[in-house]
Amino acid sequence: MKKIIIMCLVLTGLTSCDEFLEINPRTQVSTEEFYKTEDGVMKGLYAVMKEVQNRLMEVHGYSTLLSDEAETGGGVGEGVYKFKWDNFTYTPTTCFSNEWYTGTGWWNEWDMGLYVGVVAANVLIDEMSRSGLSEDFIRPIDAETRFYRALFYAYLYMGYKEIPLLTGQITSVNDLYSFGNAPREEVYEFIMSDLSNDIIQYLPERVATQKGRICRDAAKVLRTKIILFQRDETKYAQALEDMSGIASNPFYALDTDYKHLWHKDGEWGSESIFEIGMAGENSGMNNKVATVGGRDIVDPRSAEEGGLMSGYGQLTMTWKIYDMFASGDSRRDGTVIVYADEAADAFAQTGQNTFSVSSNQEGVDLERGLLGNYKYHPRKEAYTTGGDQVGSQNMSFRFYRFSDVLLLGAELKVRINGNADQEAQGWFDMVRDRAFKDQDHRIELNQGKETNLDIIFQERYYEFAFEMQRWFDILRFDKGDEVLGSKGWTEKHRYFPIDQNEIDQSKGVLTQDPAWL
Repeated sequence: MKKIIIMCLVLTGLTSCDEFLEINPRTQVSTEEFYKTEDGVMKGLYAVMKEVQNRLMEVHGYSTLLSDEAETGGGVGEGVYKFKWDNFTYTPTTCFSNEWYTGTGWWNEWDMGLYVGVVAANVLIDEMSRSGLSEDFIRPIDAETRFYRALFYAYLYMGYKEIPLLTGQITSVNDLYSFGNAPREEVYEFIMSDLSNDIIQYLPERVATQKGRICRDAAKVLRTKIILFQRDETKYAQALEDMSGIASNPFYALDTDYKHLWHKDGEWGSESIFEIGMAGENSGMNNKVATVGGRDIVDPRSAEEGGLMSGYGQLTMTWKIYDMFASGDSRRDGTVIVYADEAADAFAQTGQNTFSVSSNQEGVDLERGLLGNYKYHPRKEAYTTGGDQVGSQNMSFRFYRFSDVLLLGAELKVRINGNADQEAQGWFDMVRDRAFKDQDHRIELNQGKETNLDIIFQERYYEFAFEMQRWFDILRFDKGDEVLGSKGWTEKHRYFPIDQNEIDQSKGVLTQDPAWL
């Protein structure tokens, strides 16, 4: 029987098991015919890209909450269902199963979304291989799709100790339960195969990459991060060569103003390696991280004057984040919004004393005042159309930045040699010089391997707070007990449990992480 592709899958992406496994879709086109055209292949690629837009933003929310970056947020009382991640009280029966969701656990939240992305990527990779289209057209699309598949698997791999490894298409729901746990090494090698030089050579250089698409350097950054997470010392030299090559590329430079990075005219700049583009216009392809914006904001300022818009108050910004920055570190103002300062600025610019933000938000400090997220707050400059101020935001998500390359390169040199050489010290200095706008706040990475790594770990917090980095840095630097012990972390929380409902449905094909037995 011919495989059938659902047109809405290709055009709008997957949102549930039922959608990509519909038995009798009303509009059917055989895959053999659909992928014989360049237009069909591009629509398949856009479907995969939409899964990146949708699914990885879910990972951002959960990883931020699991780390020490934020309180649960939302309206007062709305954060109750999220406390289990904030204080590590989830179990194999509650981790990603919620009363408001009637589906199963494995295909839900963190795991479901990422596997939907894997399935979409597998379809496109398999069908392109027999499309008959020219290799000049297919090879870069295949490489880009493999990057996305590696990205989905990377976050599954970092989230779970052992996961099913789907390497090709599936045809029914029952197929999902025929895959048991794959060893971590096997998953790691599969990710690395999708990011091999033989594959990524067909990706363009950054200077020639269309906005929102994948360049070769993005694949090298992802590969480096997975190597470090796996602690594969045999590949540290390769990773360092990759980071050094990017660091020396004249295309890249740090934005001189850290705050500028987070505005519309800061998108796709000299510091950008990979950004997830967003459409806004209440299309479902908006930046979902914009839910972090303050609730019920009234701002008399225009877009040109820096006017803010409302979010849902998710992932409440705390004064702990504000206080961690040293005096003079410009990253504080580029990370934390003090709403009282915004009110003063609105009055100074407009003469209107009407700026307001609701205090009906979980986890706020009413005594010190309300804070917001500078990096991904909804702004009038990013508004497109429609009544939903979050759904209207078309700001991109800055996924990989040049500063990350500089700190990864410095870290690799320290892990290999113990202390930084002149080149690595220079990379580290660049990040701090930009932050403080002077050369008076440099820290020498010549204090021995462990101390140097501690310095880099903390610097990454200052540089990448609320950028979907902190939780994974805590894991790979082995800082769980130190940073999260007071929240309830124990070593078993390094990986999520597999949902017990899915183990039951698989009839034992899936097995639980022994730490959760």
